Amino acid sequence: MDSVMHRQLLFVVPVLLNAAFILPTGQAVLGAGDAYLGGLALVVLATVAAVANETGRFPTRLLWLVPVLDLLAVGALRLVPENGGVGVLVVLPAVWLGVDLLERGVLLTAVLTLTTVSVPQLAVFGTGADSWSRAVLLPVVAANVAMAGAALARRWTRQTHRLAIKHEELEKTYEHEHRVAARQELIAATIDVGLVMIDRSGAYTSLNSKQRELLDVGYPHGHRGQAGQEGMVFAEDRVTPLRTRDMPTTRALRGERFTDYVIWVGDPAVRQLAISVSAAPMFDELGDFDGAVLVYKDVTELVSALRVKDDFVATVSHELRTPLTSIMGFLDLVTETDESLSESTRAQLSIVKRNSERLLRLVSDLLMAAQTDEGRLVLVRRLRDLSELVAQAVDDVVPQARDGEVRLERRIAPLVELEMDETRMRQMVDNLVSNAVKYTPPDGVVEVSLVDHGDRVVLRVSDTGIGIAVADQEHLFTRFFRAPEAETLAIQGAGLGLAITKAIVEAHAGTIEVDSEPGRGTRFEVTLPRLTAVDPPDAGDAPSRSS
Repeated sequence: MDSVMHRQLLFVVPVLLNAAFILPTGQAVLGAGDAYLGGLALVVLATVAAVANETGRFPTRLLWLVPVLDLLAVGALRLVPENGGVGVLVVLPAVWLGVDLLERGVLLTAVLTLTTVSVPQLAVFGTGADSWSRAVLLPVVAANVAMAGAALARRWTRQTHRLAIKHEELEKTYEHEHRVAARQELIAATIDVGLVMIDRSGAYTSLNSKQRELLDVGYPHGHRGQAGQEGMVFAEDRVTPLRTRDMPTTRALRGERFTDYVIWVGDPAVRQLAISVSAAPMFDELGDFDGAVLVYKDVTELVSALRVKDDFVATVSHELRTPLTSIMGFLDLVTETDESLSESTRAQLSIVKRNSERLLRLVSDLLMAAQTDEGRLVLVRRLRDLSELVAQAVDDVVPQARDGEVRLERRIAPLVELEMDETRMRQMVDNLVSNAVKYTPPDGVVEVSLVDHGDRVVLRVSDTGIGIAVADQEHLFTRFFRAPEAETLAIQGAGLGLAITKAIVEAHAGTIEVDSEPGRGTRFEVTLPRLTAVDPPDAGDAPSRSS
């Protein structure tokens, strides 16, 4: 049943109740019986029209006739003496006309109420004060009710229009988001990395097909979809099983942000994959942790290629070292025993020896880089004086500094004894000091200081050289890395010195830090723990001099 029939029923029900009281008393036949029965007939006609509209037999454009017939019925029903209370029913068709026809409905309600209700009342019941009051107030009330209905209808129309616009916007937004989500899902399904999204409880909320493949390798018996599950997942050494606390998802659940965390997944006896994992936390609108996104990249081929390269470099370097040592030994033998050599020949042999020494240093660096990368760097620790070692390293670069017009300054605490591998430590100091001189332009300053703090020793090498860009500093200790400035200035080097330096420092349980600014210079600070505690000397005991 539609709204038209509902509206009509709201009018019909009180009319039927009125008839139930009026007809049994016989009042309807006392002078106005025909009018009363005519009113009832009009109600029946209006109701038939409403029903016909529901069945499609009465045109919707003429539905305004239904409340008009109801108003006419009210006018006829009120002609029965002492039935004036039925006049209140004018508000129902008045609301109908106001809602459907708006201002025209208000005008039609006022005119019809006046002509079909008020005027006949005055004609039948006289023009007394009471009759005039009802005759005037009834059209006014009906018009006001129609006006309120019209206002509500307009407001409803505006609200409906706004809602329709909002609905259309929401549909467009939904369609856009749906398309974006579909594209993202397609991208996630086709890219060659595993993607996982976890919520704040660690539950997997989303993962792509590549990640499912990786989970099948690491968890052949199935994965629960929860962060931290242990399986065939191993540390970078391919042997040590990863425990829950070290799992990438567990670290991500703690809010950690990391990149290139290498793990191995799979049965070592069957198939293992090297996986590089990166993670970033997510936060809600209040800034609280809301989960994390993890990216899993299969780097098995890359790791294998790097291992082959390292093995090749180590093998070649080892094979070159022996003949280079022989060449240098025979050069020394010739220059020291053959007095018939001319000055020109000796100068040429000196060039050969110098380049042989350079090549031997490069080969030695390559071998050591391979050893540190494989964790085979062996230290022979003895209690030695680090201050003497640093002073010798500075003395050795004095000719190089003089040639480059670089001023050397030193502030070295005396007798700094340290449990160390003297050869490796000298190599570390040589790298830092020679680099400082090499990268400092004429009239620059290189300062070397060694400070004894008792439980630790701090070596600082500062220069006023070309400096290092911030973007390059994070790669500074990477093998074979050379800053663009070094390439531009054609400064010789293989990019191994600082990588080896860091490996030596860390092998001695120390740390190395760099502070640099392009155009203003660089400062390296090495901190080494004292295995043998010695009271630090007074600051005044550290002599300062220039070279």
